[in-house]
Order: sequence, then structure tokens, then C-alpha cells
Amino acid sequence: MNHSKLLHYLTDPRGPEEVLPALTAGELVELLDALYQNLDTPEPEFGAQVWYEMGVEETCRRRAVSPDGTAHGVA
Repeated sequence: MNHSKLLHYLTDPRGPEEVLPALTAGELVELLDALYQNLDTPEPEFGAQVWYEMGVEETCRRRAVSPDGTAHGVA
């Protein structure tokens, strides 16, 4: 993901709460990778840490739900 596309996400007025759940699994992985790389620079973009943390939470949330839409461990 190029820098301008990353900035597009970081400046989206909807914010990570609305954007992240709407991403496909592939898009989420791509965004998390770009955020991680950005955070590993001397001057990461403002908001990248929050987006990264919320992206990781979204990944965990998706893993906790089975393909039929029910939470694991819930009958």
C-alpha cells in the first residue's frame, strides 16, 4: 500500500470504528501491514497507532466468530 492510500484511510472522516469492519479480510491485512510499517518509522503518521490497535481488535473479533456467524464457545 502506498503512502497516499494509507493517508486516505487515516483521514477518513468515518474513523476506524466504521471503516475497519467494512474491509474485506485482504484489505484489513494490507492496511495492518502498512500501518505496522508506518509505525516502524521515526515519524509515524498521526493516528496510525490508534488505527493499528483497532485493526488488531477487528482481526481478533473476526477470528472469534465462526463462519455461521456465532461466537466460538457460545451455544
